[in-house]
Amino acid sequence: MSAKSTAPIPKSEKRHSLLFRWMLRRNARQALKLPQVRARETELFRESIKGNLPNSGNVLLAACDDRYFYNFALGLIKSIERLGQPEAFHLLLLQPSGKVIEEAATLSKTLKHVRLTYSIDPCALAEGLPRREIYYTAARFLLAPLILEAGVERLLMIDVDAVMNRSPWPIIPSDFDHQSGAFIFRRNEKHPWRKILASAVLLNNSPGSMRLANAIAVSIAVSLGKKPKYHIDQILPFYVCDFASKTIQNFSTVDIPPKLMGYDYEPEAAFWTVKGHQALDTFISERDRLLGPTEQEN
Repeated sequence: MSAKSTAPIPKSEKRHSLLFRWMLRRNARQALKLPQVRARETELFRESIKGNLPNSGNVLLAACDDRYFYNFALGLIKSIERLGQPEAFHLLLLQPSGKVIEEAATLSKTLKHVRLTYSIDPCALAEGLPRREIYYTAARFLLAPLILEAGVERLLMIDVDAVMNRSPWPIIPSDFDHQSGAFIFRRNEKHPWRKILASAVLLNNSPGSMRLANAIAVSIAVSLGKKPKYHIDQILPFYVCDFASKTIQNFSTVDIPPKLMGYDYEPEAAFWTVKGHQALDTFISERDRLLGPTEQEN
């Protein structure tokens, strides 16, 4: 899920204090040192999740609350379905209403090409946060280890405010399974919370990737307990990758292929997605053009 579920966070608050960054780095380091240990917070998440997880093949993962389900998830699902090719898509529903659960269940039975599965997250770890969207942007990282453990071969996590223009899997290099993960790295950025763009993250079921996924999940779960005032879904994956590259043998990450995410609606891009609050109208226009007229207009 993207960070745009509510009003924008004021610019003055778009950073973590030096002390809080030290704490985040410590959490990331500890999560990597103890790969077999799951924190109390991750156990709480695992126990609270309901639904059916995918257990094979390549899977897309996105997360949404009720608002984003109607505003974006339905369009994303429609864009995948229109391509007419088998595609597995898992949707993490964040504290959903009964109506949303009902609609997701109906879709899972009626879609012809999309193999839709979904989980229900009561958002227990969001309690006490100053902004719930801080949890919403991070929740899919908490679910990722569970999906990989279930047997999925490749897991591509994307923002739900996107549409599929073409299948992403042919774009991914054939040797990716030898990597621990793929991210949209922004190495020239100064601040650690901007060095990774979390709109696309690719993992696989190799031991190194599963260890990476678990370390990110643990560090996020523990850090949520400290009630962060700003997002942690980009800074913690960066810290974990940074520490892992220095301390874990044979650990390696690669850049997400440029053609995977199309922020300027490139015809060759696998996904088109929003880039910033001001771009929302443009995205909706491009999405509607891609999807064609609604059933009511036919």
